[in-house]
Amino acid sequence: MINTAEIGYREYVDINDLEPPEKMLGYSVIVFDDIPSTDQNITKQYFSFDRHRNVDCFHLCQTYSVISKQLLTDNENLIIVFQEDSTNLKHIYDDHVCDLTFSEFLDLCRLWWTECGYRL
Repeated sequence: MINTAEIGYREYVDINDLEPPEKMLGYSVIVFDDIPSTDQNITKQYFSFDRHRNVDCFHLCQTYSVISKQLLTDNENLIIVFQEDSTNLKHIYDDHVCDLTFSEFLDLCRLWWTECGYRL
């Protein structure tokens, strides 16, 4: 990616090189891509602080069940679920679904994955 006059782009290889959340510019977007579970305390700071600074955080991960509940589920506004195994789906169901049985949830996921490839 390249910078434009209106939009800046910075890539960090080491999460420890990020500016502290309180020093982030407002109206920033941060994408955490497959951050190891050992670094979740750092990402937790961003997710809990981002709304106060108009910073949007996205956490991309391969396995839902390894993410700290306090990190993601207590601070999220949207979750997009691509095709998952039943273990991860059960965690997602337990954390987010209250108006369907697990079987109904699985059926709904299968339907969406067949038609769209993902589930909002």
